Amino acid sequence: MGLEEINSFKKSIYDSNTFCVYKEKIFDSFINTGFPNKKIEGWKYFDLRFKSKSFLEKEISDCFINIEDLSVQNTAHDSYDCNLLFDDYFKPYEFIENEAVIDFNIACGNQIKIINVISSQKEPINIKISNTGVNISLPRIIINLSDNVKAKINFINSFKDGFLNLLIEYNIGKNSELDICRVNKSSSLMVETNLVYLKSKSSFNMNNLSIPNSSSRFQLFSNHIGENSFCSSKTISIPSNESNDDILIDNIFKHSYCESISGIRAILKEDAVCSFQSMIDVKNFVKGSRAEQDCKGFLIDDKATMNAKPQMRILNDDVVCKHGATVGSLNEEEIFYLCSKGIERKQAINLILDGHINSYIGEDRFLKQFLPEEFR
Repeated sequence: MGLEEINSFKKSIYDSNTFCVYKEKIFDSFINTGFPNKKIEGWKYFDLRFKSKSFLEKEISDCFINIEDLSVQNTAHDSYDCNLLFDDYFKPYEFIENEAVIDFNIACGNQIKIINVISSQKEPINIKISNTGVNISLPRIIINLSDNVKAKINFINSFKDGFLNLLIEYNIGKNSELDICRVNKSSSLMVETNLVYLKSKSSFNMNNLSIPNSSSRFQLFSNHIGENSFCSSKTISIPSNESNDDILIDNIFKHSYCESISGIRAILKEDAVCSFQSMIDVKNFVKGSRAEQDCKGFLIDDKATMNAKPQMRILNDDVVCKHGATVGSLNEEEIFYLCSKGIERKQAINLILDGHINSYIGEDRFLKQFLPEEFR
């Protein structure tokens, strides 16, 4: 990053005129480390530093965040730094360290959307994010669920050009439940970081359909800060030809009797690349943890690539964890059996893949409508 770009980004820090001293320190740390690349073990697998070079000459601009079907009993509003307390603004640093994309967003971004859900929702809340330019966008969305609330959010990312660095925070109250249906159909360079804070007896469930047309990085860090909390994240990944789809899930157990499930079903054709990393991180003195990781990658073409990296960091014995990773072509015996019943080979392959897709997103009508036509 050149001096001109650095000065341009620093100007955005002072334009907001709030927390600028602390934000400048974060920005300096970001400059010293830069965006991660393939040489850094913590970042797999596409090289963000290389891919972001051309965009860092652009300006920072707002994107479009549209919220629909939010109950009148709840609130949603835009905010700049001055409307957030210091502890709330810098809350991510209590839980996540050494994430350059978070540093860049918090230091230089000034587009913040806050959604407060204070009662259970009868209909899903629809959030759509899009753009019309080729600049850098650094939006931040903070979603607060009060205690004893149930809600569902349909999230559509259709960012078309430029570089999107999106930060989403979910604060889940006690005994509350949030279901997320996420669709990523972006064609830009995109990094989306999700931070989930789970209080006692709360749950977070995400079904993720990722069909990017460029280089896409999705990160989810679930922080179990209350007992008996639950987090599930299941991804269907179908990147287009020559696209990258990186999925990272990190489940951090800080209290006892919590549970997490993370998995992926990747369908890869031509030169598509998918990478799946999942970490189970159980702290010392945390009891009764249960965690599961499951990765299946289906290579439809010889040039397709699947990277799988299941990880566990467990500091006590009172835990039940399991993980598995299967990568390869489809079972020829299954295809042959279906063909013997008069089904064409291509249709037989789609039937088998459709079964794996349904195991994750079932008959969810919202997600089904975004699937490639052969799987609808």
